[in-house]
Amino acid sequence: MPRLNFTVRNIDKLTFDPKKGPVDYFDTNTRGLGIRVGQFNKTFFAKADVVDSTTKKGYRTVRKVLGRFGEITLEQARKLFMGYDDKQEGFVPGVRLVLKREKVRTNGSDVTLEQMLEAYFTEKRTSDGKDYKPSTVRGYTRIVTHHFDSWLTLTLPQVAKLTPDVVIESYKHSEGKHGPYGARNAYVMLSAIISYAMVKYPAAIGTNPLNVLRFGKHMKKIQARTERLEGKEFQVFYQGIQKFNENIRDCYLFCLYHGLRSQEAATLRWEYVNLDRLTLTIPDTKNRKPLYAPLCRQSLEILERRLAQREEGCPFVFPAVKTVRYSTNKTGHVRLMATALKLNTGLDITVHGLRRTFITTARRLKIFEDADRLTNHVDSSISGRHYDATDVEDLRRPLQTIANELERLIKEGAAKVLQLH
Repeated sequence: MPRLNFTVRNIDKLTFDPKKGPVDYFDTNTRGLGIRVGQFNKTFFAKADVVDSTTKKGYRTVRKVLGRFGEITLEQARKLFMGYDDKQEGFVPGVRLVLKREKVRTNGSDVTLEQMLEAYFTEKRTSDGKDYKPSTVRGYTRIVTHHFDSWLTLTLPQVAKLTPDVVIESYKHSEGKHGPYGARNAYVMLSAIISYAMVKYPAAIGTNPLNVLRFGKHMKKIQARTERLEGKEFQVFYQGIQKFNENIRDCYLFCLYHGLRSQEAATLRWEYVNLDRLTLTIPDTKNRKPLYAPLCRQSLEILERRLAQREEGCPFVFPAVKTVRYSTNKTGHVRLMATALKLNTGLDITVHGLRRTFITTARRLKIFEDADRLTNHVDSSISGRHYDATDVEDLRRPLQTIANELERLIKEGAAKVLQLH
């Protein structure tokens, strides 16, 4: 079996080869910890020789699945493996000794930045006391590893020795390559990880070298995005998305007519669409509260088109099409790319800008609270938390009103003129 130094970067690089089929890799540092790379998932498992309980002679091999990579982190897999070892009698002594050595941490002087990245999401919780969502962990990890590839192998004492000049120069390089928003986002994430290391290992790192960016005003203040479709841009947008295949085009329209986030629309599964009751469920939203919404006439027409072309057994409403650019996705569903949308429409519009367009159109129609409910914006007031019993049927008419206006703007591309007498 092939062996590999298990790091987040190395595991991300592992790909499935249809000619070879599933392949098991074993960690060079944690004996007995493996990962199986399959066609759709990478799964951590524990494997070791134990004393045969039936004969009490010799050893037999046992194997236990720990969890999928992405649903659990590498650090969590290691901890699960240690727990499995502690509960199993008869493990080969060598395995136990290796695990014992891994559990030993001195004052943090040997802990690397990459290990702190894994520990941050394993040991910390969000501000509302919940674990980080797997998608959030994957996204943050991808950003940090991409921006700080050469820093991840540094130990905490080495991180503490990064000089202001080195940090500022690195930030300027990142800003030039990824833009002010991308650079700021990455460095704020890394700063939070280093700050956590300062609390956990104060003897190894006593200062955060990235503070020079904040105190020295090197990071530009990022203004909130406001882009949305206005006037004639609706027609330009509609004409531009015709350049995509029908599947992706419909997904963009679905985002617009429901004000959904990119991932909420792209990952939509048929099991969450009820064509009999004309309802839609988004079980996993940004605020972790499921969204229950009605379907409008426009979105129903989209779903009927997708259903007519659905391949048997395909779970996604908007599946990936491997032969078309911008639509391929290892997860099986489409990807809505802001760069592709701008390229095909010629507009400075993002996918989230379509959500902003939905909300703005609703407010211009004097639909406020219902627009918040349709976009799953939580009402934290006393009335919203304890007295609001609004259900899906109450939102059907407001949604149809908003969708009709969006459709009119696509066709006419101008604000409605009212004659006052």
